[in-house]
Amino acid sequence: MTNAAGVAADMMAEYALGAMLSFSLGLRNFARHQHARTWIAGTVEPIHGKTLLLLGLGRTGQALARRAKALGLTTLGVRARPRPTADVDEVHGIEELPALWGRADFIACCVPLLEATRGLIGPAAFAAMKPSAVLIDVSRGGVVDEAALLSALDGGRIKGAALDVFSTEPLPKDHPIWSYENVIVTPHCSSVYDGWEKEALRMFADNLSRFLRGEPLENVVDPVRGY
Repeated sequence: MTNAAGVAADMMAEYALGAMLSFSLGLRNFARHQHARTWIAGTVEPIHGKTLLLLGLGRTGQALARRAKALGLTTLGVRARPRPTADVDEVHGIEELPALWGRADFIACCVPLLEATRGLIGPAAFAAMKPSAVLIDVSRGGVVDEAALLSALDGGRIKGAALDVFSTEPLPKDHPIWSYENVIVTPHCSSVYDGWEKEALRMFADNLSRFLRGEPLENVVDPVRGY
């Protein structure tokens, strides 16, 4: 069995980078003042020199790492099987996360939902983060403990979040996360772009050709790991 891993890696990386820039530039705040036709003195903040913690160094994590390094960020990565990875300054195992939360200005969640990752970003993680940290989640609903996230936002323990995935989708209209001005909510669309279906079909056709020729396949699913 194979999958289409990587079909949207670049697009998801651009989504995450866009979220990082939105928070550093304060675009949502400026948009509110524009809507009110209010001219205010404002400042913007560079992301150059900041630190990005990448949870997951698959295709999406690596695509984001490339972009982050181009913009001058320090990159920290976590993967199940740590090994040197291009554009990642430090690669750690998941057991080292407690020492990494507090170093990050941006945290990008790009891991699959497994028993080992369910609730990975929970109360202890939020308690260890910088008050200026921004969480970006393009993984799967359930990796982030939503109750813990709401508590962190209410307590001012993080700066904000950009969320593309949720435990319940579509996100219920009465979910409290809708009302947070420092949260970007998108409808699980960071992997949806014009032409993604054709790219997925191309990947399938390439694997079919490999299969018929008796060649090794790409993106083979490991049932033990779960992806």
